[in-house]
Amino acid sequence: MSLSQTTQADPPDAAEPSLGLADALPIFPPRHERDRQALEASRAVVGLYLREGTADLSVKQLAEHAGLSERTFYRTFPTKEDTIRPYVEAGLHYVVAQVRDAAPQLPLREVLTRAFAAPLDAAMAHGDGVFLAVLRQNEPLRAVWLKVITDAEVAFAEVIAGRLGGSPSSAQARLAGATVVTAARLALEPQTSGARPSEVFEGCLDLLGPALFEPRPS
Repeated sequence: MSLSQTTQADPPDAAEPSLGLADALPIFPPRHERDRQALEASRAVVGLYLREGTADLSVKQLAEHAGLSERTFYRTFPTKEDTIRPYVEAGLHYVVAQVRDAAPQLPLREVLTRAFAAPLDAAMAHGDGVFLAVLRQNEPLRAVWLKVITDAEVAFAEVIAGRLGGSPSSAQARLAGATVVTAARLALEPQTSGARPSEVFEGCLDLLGPALFEPRPS
């Protein structure tokens, strides 16, 4: 199933406030019940990366933290680096579904800023700045991340095209899909201005003007 083929999105569950930063990551619903174990293990491993500030951890450490045997770990994740994929994809699925399911009369730019606002601000509050630093330290992990966000560009192109009444292969949809993913990534970088990620994201869209997110004349 592609990122754009999502079911109805329920709001992510808040984690228990008594838990530490790394264990308080937002909880996103799995696309299918069969995906639940991989998603929960992925969330646990991402939390461990955040807590330790590095991905230089053994499979034994990752499996123990995720509550899996090493055999089950290898069955769940093709490589150690693939541990981030289910959780990151689940977050992207959530945002894609929010865009898809928003009231059709709402302007696309407003839909995008609303859909990204809470996940971006929550991600930064839960240590995504640390996560990006971990990615920069680990080339194989960064390769998986880049593949996930490349797939996300396609998913957003599809959902944006659906709202604008155009083709996902059009230059407008593809550029808009790439733009929102890049804007989200930039929003999670450390900001010297002190702006919230949601504000940075909105500012990135402002730099491009309104035409990219409006239907084009026939």
